[in-house]
Amino acid sequence: MDRTYKTTIAVVLSLCVLAVAAYGSYLPMRKAQIFIGTLQGFQSKPPTSLQDLETRLSVGLDYPSPIGQEELVRNTANSILGLIQRGTDATTTAQLVAYLNTYYDPILARGKGMSFGQDLYLEGVVNEVAFAQTGNQNYLQSSINYYRTANELGPNRPQPLYGLFDVYRAAGDVTNTQAVANKLLGNWPTDQNISSALAQFLMSVKAAPAPKK
Repeated sequence: MDRTYKTTIAVVLSLCVLAVAAYGSYLPMRKAQIFIGTLQGFQSKPPTSLQDLETRLSVGLDYPSPIGQEELVRNTANSILGLIQRGTDATTTAQLVAYLNTYYDPILARGKGMSFGQDLYLEGVVNEVAFAQTGNQNYLQSSINYYRTANELGPNRPQPLYGLFDVYRAAGDVTNTQAVANKLLGNWPTDQNISSALAQFLMSVKAAPAPKK
């Protein structure tokens, strides 16, 4: 074989190996480093505005990498969840949830993934807390939808079931609340919290004034 030809093949193979290494190892590592650095930077220099927060988070989230995006979006969801739980006004809550959804929607649209059920559950939690903070029924319905889908994927997984128990009570849905409570108690019969919460909910429904005609 011609020496020049051998050299060319060796160079091409080396470049391919380097490209695979960069694509599969360096880029995900660098993406994670940027995101972690952003979170650490919040401690020494807290965001001055919602726009500043989003801009800084987006650096890592938008960094191109073949893997790692789903994990960083989950971390972002947990951070946003913490912000909402600490108390935000309705406008800020809406902006935070909308920002999160710009990254979560493409992931959920795929309809599959190793942690797809967890992603759905986390979106359910975010919307549940957003409803609790703002009273906006749209968040409550979104939370119900996310928990329902997560439950369909794993009918006996405790997280979406407990989530549904909470949001169905918040919605005043007696039928579905009782159905989920029965499922929970069937799986975990010693959970006295469910029995107590169900009894309190049913009592509150009976005590509620009848709607005006």
